[in-house]
Amino acid sequence: MISEREAAKYPFLKETFSLVETLNLKVDDLADPSYSRVLNRSEQRVSEAILKGVISADLSDALNEMLSFPVAVMFVTVIGDRFLDRRYALAEAVRAYDLLRGEEDALIARVAREEFGWDLRMARREVDGLVYSFELYFSDYIRNAAQFREDKWKLVNRTMGGGYVFLTRVEAARLIQVEVERLIRGRVSRHGRIDLPETVRERVNKVRKLFDENRARISGEKLPSEVEVDAFPPCMAHAFEGLMSGRRASHMERFALTSFLVHAGMDLERIVQLFISVTDFNEQLTRYQIEHIAGLRGGRTRYTPPTCATLRTHGICYNPDDICKGIKHPLSYYRRKIRSMERRKSEEKTSDR
Repeated sequence: MISEREAAKYPFLKETFSLVETLNLKVDDLADPSYSRVLNRSEQRVSEAILKGVISADLSDALNEMLSFPVAVMFVTVIGDRFLDRRYALAEAVRAYDLLRGEEDALIARVAREEFGWDLRMARREVDGLVYSFELYFSDYIRNAAQFREDKWKLVNRTMGGGYVFLTRVEAARLIQVEVERLIRGRVSRHGRIDLPETVRERVNKVRKLFDENRARISGEKLPSEVEVDAFPPCMAHAFEGLMSGRRASHMERFALTSFLVHAGMDLERIVQLFISVTDFNEQLTRYQIEHIAGLRGGRTRYTPPTCATLRTHGICYNPDDICKGIKHPLSYYRRKIRSMERRKSEEKTSDR
């Protein structure tokens, strides 16, 4: 049986969900002043996700911490923004990772097995100076490690035995983070109308306002003046927003976005800073890759983004619009859209005279 403190730490667990259900908390109950602390913490959870990208763990009141999670999920669901869905899910997942990596091996194993169905064995061993605590069956490993781009996560670079991948405690916690993010993302993305008491609606509106005020900052929309984000083709806009919200992207999508930003005129240092939001960001490696794409490293070739046909082949073409029908390259879209925007601005100035 899960303890109240564990439930507060890991409110996404099935046992925690069952524990909350026994309390029979209804939405209308939240209007009672006795739940003001729950609302305060729920609002804080979402606000921290928006402003910081990670949520703190306040365990001074375990019951309050436990109850604030489903209420915070409700806040995000009611706001109904896909970008916020991803940012909140990632922030909660990072919180879980920060807590899990300090836990005993037995608890990590229990979460992995009972919550996510991993074929995981506890097996403490030392190989080449590294202390491994777990062995994870390769299919479970691949499903989650495929999200990462660092070489150390590639199966060919892992120590294995009998189909099981050896993991340190921190590595196991990091892989569980992927599962937690996927789980919470599924919950918050169930958008729908919920009849809220006035006091609760005011809280949601406050959080929505905070999100609207900070969306430009966290999505990177405030770019250098020579770059027009509103002119990005749908595929690049989707990739760009995904990067800012922490969504994992394929190598091709990251290459396409980086090369597009380089040709759109974005300062290279700004591009490097954008990638800070990626979970496995490595500044030195990322800077080298961006400079390589920009033609400042290696063979000095300045790479152009893939064509629309190539993007479609790799599943990167996203929600094409009417302009997409007449172009074959994302940079062609960008130039055409900028001309259209400039023409519209000119017409508006003329009509104002």
